[in-house]
Amino acid sequence: MTDRILSANNYIIKSRHTIKNEYRLKYHMMPPIGWLNDPNGLIYFNNRFHLYYQFNPYASCPGKMCWGHFVSTDLINYVDDGVALKPDIEDASAFSGGSIESDGKIIAFYTLHIENETGKSEEVYKAVSSEGFCFDQGIKIFDNESLPENISRTDFRDPCPVKIGNTYYVFVGGKDKALNKGVIIVLSGKNPDRLEYAFQLGPYYQLGDMGECPSYFRAGDKDVIVVSGCNVPERGNDFKNINSSVFIVGNLDFENGKMEVEFIREIDKGDAFYAPQFIRGLDKPVMIGWLEMWERKYPTHEKNHGWVGAFSVPREITVKNGDIFQTPVESLNAYLTEPQDGKTPKCADITFKFNGEGRLTIKGDDGEVVIGKDSGIYLDTNLTNNMFGCVRRTNLSYETCEVRVLLDVSSIEVFVDGGREVISSRIYIDGNYNLEIKGGISDIRIKEIGKKQ
Repeated sequence: MTDRILSANNYIIKSRHTIKNEYRLKYHMMPPIGWLNDPNGLIYFNNRFHLYYQFNPYASCPGKMCWGHFVSTDLINYVDDGVALKPDIEDASAFSGGSIESDGKIIAFYTLHIENETGKSEEVYKAVSSEGFCFDQGIKIFDNESLPENISRTDFRDPCPVKIGNTYYVFVGGKDKALNKGVIIVLSGKNPDRLEYAFQLGPYYQLGDMGECPSYFRAGDKDVIVVSGCNVPERGNDFKNINSSVFIVGNLDFENGKMEVEFIREIDKGDAFYAPQFIRGLDKPVMIGWLEMWERKYPTHEKNHGWVGAFSVPREITVKNGDIFQTPVESLNAYLTEPQDGKTPKCADITFKFNGEGRLTIKGDDGEVVIGKDSGIYLDTNLTNNMFGCVRRTNLSYETCEVRVLLDVSSIEVFVDGGREVISSRIYIDGNYNLEIKGGISDIRIKEIGKKQ
């Protein structure tokens, strides 16, 4: 363990008691102190999930970033294990990336980001850990000057690997600087110590002016890339945030460097989901995103609670009948219990059916959240005591529709029509919850999410 990692972990141990717990989540992963954003290097390795993340333990805002580390056996209950990767280079951050198992070890591919008065650089590094708890400093494995002339050398980040046959392919977020549009760059190599440029995907409208955090998985007979875009122009009901994340679904020809895209779709219609990544080491696609968004106020920072950020509930991804669905990971079901005293718990799994127009309102002492149906399904977070709020809705209209709502202390995730569409947000409502039901709503079932049965 390097001196910088040891120093950071000692700081966490000594300081974590200073945070305020009022809005701390119960079953979503969140930092012990400080700032969390993108999920990094998600992998199932040696019978445990190792889930890394962008982490600044020293403040509840971004800074010189390292990789924090969660360990879990079921993706719900978890242990925080402090810092796993932190560069020894002055002015350097370990920005986002992915990981893969090789020769019984975890190889992390990450962005070494340096930004100071002389400029900015972003380069692909590879670091190794024998057990997943602490990485070496790593080595540079790609020369940015070998990129095509139109691709930015300085906006080039978030390498995420996959191994197909005996070849490593690493997906990297990038920018076509000539067009000022977001792209995905694919690097490849037989040896992860040295990668070469392979091909480019895009540009795509849905990546705005910069692609970020691409992650690949084969889902059934389709290739799926989840990727985020910066400054994506709003289009109808899509891309209401400054940044957004999408599914790209189709058939990817690695040999010829081309993708036949069947559809590109926004992953989450809410205002709190970004930078998702698939978990390596599984035979089915499971995705985790950052349950927040850039360019907004963060109440736990504004109120000096000492922490910001969380992971979304892990979501299983299914492609079927020309569509894509997200459902909460099955292991969550083991934590569902009957609520006490008939009250609506603040950590709840609520399912119901819309038979027509209606509203389900979750009321607290100083605010409320509404899940409603008119032409489509909507989530209204305007009447909370937080520092932001909005109304977000599905793209599709539904005559009847089943809805599943996951509540945590300061979050809400709404899964519509079996996960065909999802709306996620953060909520900050004090006091106990009560439900108010109006209109065409039936088959309401409420479970508390608590200790594993």
